Amino acid sequence: MQGVVFHELRSLAQARLGPQGWESLLEQAGLPRRVYLAFKDYPDTEVVALVDTAARMTSQPRLRVLEELGERLGPSLLRTYGVLVQPNWTVLDMVEHVERLHEQVRRDARLHLPGVVCQRVRRDVVEVSYSSPRKLCSLGIGAIRGLARYLGQTVVVKERRCMHQGAPTCELEVRQLA
Repeated sequence: MQGVVFHELRSLAQARLGPQGWESLLEQAGLPRRVYLAFKDYPDTEVVALVDTAARMTSQPRLRVLEELGERLGPSLLRTYGVLVQPNWTVLDMVEHVERLHEQVRRDARLHLPGVVCQRVRRDVVEVSYSSPRKLCSLGIGAIRGLARYLGQTVVVKERRCMHQGAPTCELEVRQLA
């Protein structure tokens, strides 16, 4: 998992658990204190342990913690990889082109990115098919919502099928409201 995810998780922990939230989260998750570098890849097990621990510490469902993390991550990724995005793109344009963005990110780093297929089916709708053994669809849903909010746009993300409910892929409909 890319270090930028840990940066946003730290920010979330501090917002939800107070100034020492990150240290408490690391301790409760049984992880050592360390600096996570934004562009370095870290073991998935560490982010899973931190998210599961954050869910317990905040009494929120794990998938909600992932969504909230995604809401913070979306704008952060845009700030990091914004050079790959056309200035006039809407959030739907970004979702539609996420495969192309992933290709560039894969060239720049050794990351394990999910399988994502996106198709614009109408001017205001993009369908997304997500597949990954990580099953982090909630992180993606949150990232889309966070991007929209950051851009001052409104979207509705509807999950039609989910791997957490036994489906082979997660199927999303992302609709932009006027």
